[in-house]
Amino acid sequence: MSYVCTKALRISGVDYAPGDAIPDGAIRPERVRALKATGFIGELTEAIAPSADENEIKTMAFEIIGEPVKAVSRICEQWGEAEDEVREYDVYVIETDAGKYTLKKTDSKEAQIYAQYLSKGEFHVPQYVGMRQAEDADWICMKYVEGNDMRDMTDETTEKAAETLSKIQSYFWTPSMDKAPENEVEQRFVEYWKRVLRRASSVADDPILRKAYQMFLDRQLICPCTMSNGDFLQWNVIYDGENVVMIDWGFGGMMPYSLDIARFLAHATETRSAFPFYMNNAQKELFLDRMYEALKTKISREQFNLDVKLATLNEYIEFVEAEEDEDGWYLEHAQALAEELLNL
Repeated sequence: MSYVCTKALRISGVDYAPGDAIPDGAIRPERVRALKATGFIGELTEAIAPSADENEIKTMAFEIIGEPVKAVSRICEQWGEAEDEVREYDVYVIETDAGKYTLKKTDSKEAQIYAQYLSKGEFHVPQYVGMRQAEDADWICMKYVEGNDMRDMTDETTEKAAETLSKIQSYFWTPSMDKAPENEVEQRFVEYWKRVLRRASSVADDPILRKAYQMFLDRQLICPCTMSNGDFLQWNVIYDGENVVMIDWGFGGMMPYSLDIARFLAHATETRSAFPFYMNNAQKELFLDRMYEALKTKISREQFNLDVKLATLNEYIEFVEAEEDEDGWYLEHAQALAEELLNL
């Protein structure tokens, strides 16, 4: 896979400017997700060419929805000031007389999450409509969600976010993932476990971080698991004026429950130091309180707090490992949290 730089960065001593193509193999595979999540890179094929023409999109949408398509628009993100500095995604807004829908190119795992898991309960997620298999990928269709993402948290949206997440976590709560995976959704834990084991090598030379991260690893194999979004950041949730809706389940699967909680809290600050997300400390405590109160299967509050702290350490070290910590914010916070954990 080839990538294009979307924000200035340095990789292995080489500086890249927005728009520069990054040579194949220049980025270690374990860094790709973090660089994409933080907006530093995009897939070159996504940035320069659509994967399907409008007629193909209309045909697929009609076959799934069963309604004539009036209009199609592709979801894009402006990553620079120039008109052509736009990243295009394989996600389309479909307009029909019956309403608006989202058509997304994905893989079989995300389709399975919507069709076999999230469709089971009354969860605040996009309403699944159907899917179509193409030669190179699966396409899924959901009802379009109107609203805004949650880069600016309020007390109200904080509580509603906890309500949304806790409903899903309680429904799919599993004491541990100690059995062989039965499908791709459960296989996600195996993939996750391999990844965090690799991540441990990035802190091997720091005795404090190494010991604290080992505490995190030790807990993962016995930590309760549940259906997890895998990328529960504030731009992957939409507030529609009534509920907080969790979108984009491409990284989802059965994983330790604390991961989504920690990811939602770890990168939001009052000063927007890491990501462009605002959330104050009182709102973080409110979120944790509401999450714990709503969980149907209780563990001790002490263990809950420890699980979230351990998962937060993993969040910080993820960005240290990915070398996306130019000002040292993640390393500083990882070291402070590691010392706190070792002194508990």
